[in-house]
Amino acid sequence: MIHIPKPKIIKRASRIRAVSFIFLSFIFYLPCAKAQGHIPADPFHLLLSEKSQFEGHIPIQSNMFRPLFFNTDSMSFSVTFRSEGYYNDNTPNQENMDVRYVSKGIAGFNSVQIAFNSPYFSFMAEPYLMPNKFLSVDGINRGGTFSVLNDRPLVGTQKPVSSGIRNFLAFLHYKGLGFGWHEGNRWWGPGIHSSLQMTNNTQPLPAQILGTIQEIRIGTFGFYGLYTFARLNERSGYEAKYLTALNGQLTWYGPVIISAGFSRNYLSGGVLSSGGYVWTAKDASILVFEGVFTSNLMEKEYTVGGHDVWDQTLSGYFSITLPKRNVKLYAEVGFNDNRMYFADFLSQPDHTMATVIGVRDYGVGNLKNWLYGFEWSNLMLTYTIRHRGAGGTPAWYSRGLYDYSSYKGRRWAGHSGGDSDDWYIYAGYLSDKLMVIPALNYERHGIVSHRPAEVKMEFRLDTRYKYKDIWFGIYYEKQFEAFLGFPDYFYVDAQGNQIDAAEGILANTRKTNTLTISLSKTLNF
Repeated sequence: MIHIPKPKIIKRASRIRAVSFIFLSFIFYLPCAKAQGHIPADPFHLLLSEKSQFEGHIPIQSNMFRPLFFNTDSMSFSVTFRSEGYYNDNTPNQENMDVRYVSKGIAGFNSVQIAFNSPYFSFMAEPYLMPNKFLSVDGINRGGTFSVLNDRPLVGTQKPVSSGIRNFLAFLHYKGLGFGWHEGNRWWGPGIHSSLQMTNNTQPLPAQILGTIQEIRIGTFGFYGLYTFARLNERSGYEAKYLTALNGQLTWYGPVIISAGFSRNYLSGGVLSSGGYVWTAKDASILVFEGVFTSNLMEKEYTVGGHDVWDQTLSGYFSITLPKRNVKLYAEVGFNDNRMYFADFLSQPDHTMATVIGVRDYGVGNLKNWLYGFEWSNLMLTYTIRHRGAGGTPAWYSRGLYDYSSYKGRRWAGHSGGDSDDWYIYAGYLSDKLMVIPALNYERHGIVSHRPAEVKMEFRLDTRYKYKDIWFGIYYEKQFEAFLGFPDYFYVDAQGNQIDAAEGILANTRKTNTLTISLSKTLNF
């Protein structure tokens, strides 16, 4: 048993309470105005944002790519104050939490976000403080794509700093088109719990952006396109690693709103390519514009027969929104491997295919204040591994060269990893002042590659209440896991020994409880 000196805990907890008290006192004193300049990337805000869209409080538009700023012919300015307190009694395993790493122990988070939007310039910055008192906790020894799951304790430089800027964006634009710098939360895809390409599951990636951060409307059609180029490490020459992405979306606004989009992502660099070709930032910056099929790349210096050592993922998005019914249906279909040519795709279109499907229905009840939703993310290895092998590209996020698509110890895309699936089901009450939404989450890892697969089950309760323009929140999560570390047996006895019967205890289990208390207030000018 670890002995913890009580006076130190009390001293640290007192500091956290003192900082929070000063911060909250300031929040309560301020008045509030009515407006909103953008939709945040964090899915924490998505249900309330979409509810506001259906009720006409903010413009209704597709929100596949976030943050999403609103078109404006004037200037808008907002300040958001946020304070959160955390208690966690076991491993860190929360998803989509950006810099808010919560391990075993207590922590606080206080931030002030400033956002500005105008016809020519959009800006956002959120400095924060996050004091904590965490205890040591044992991790699970896994390899490959499962080595960067969210229950892995972060160490050294992987840990977020206790103060910094969580969201930063500066974007110059004219009639919606422009360029800028973004080191903040991103979300690419229609889902609320997961995405195959980009979420806020890790610390923000610093990147150059070019295109639009708002939808451009022409008649009944809306257009969105954004190019992103990021350096993933501080190395130079061929050791430098890059993320290059191209996103696009087309939306038709009629009695039914139909959106279709795509996201093409490349990880490159970090190693000498074929024939000793030295990869450069210029090479990486144009990767997303090259041909889709391997046969298009045979003449490239950095390939062998059209094959390279980089990692490409490609997703297509589709959503249908029924404004009068207050419901949205959506799907994401992604691929993790180039096809040799069109016939290869036609023969095995499901090779390396992953999907996210779901629905969010806000129109339940006479006042439409009840909602339900579900989402299923499926990244299981497909049947085609019989012909193409179970290693390498058939598994999503499988390139060790790029730390299995992770940044500072956390994956920026689907948090469940390759060869996994993730069910998320929720239903509850949502109005402009009260939110009470319980949810169930069932997640598996190593479904095809291991037996038994790891299992994670969660019960969540998200409650928020708005009083005098301040949102108060209490969030509770109870988590149960089994078969951690992929044992080759299902049951153990009371002493933890493997047994060959169904009357024992599930092998390698773990329980975690997490409690978050929060409040926030936004001032709009």
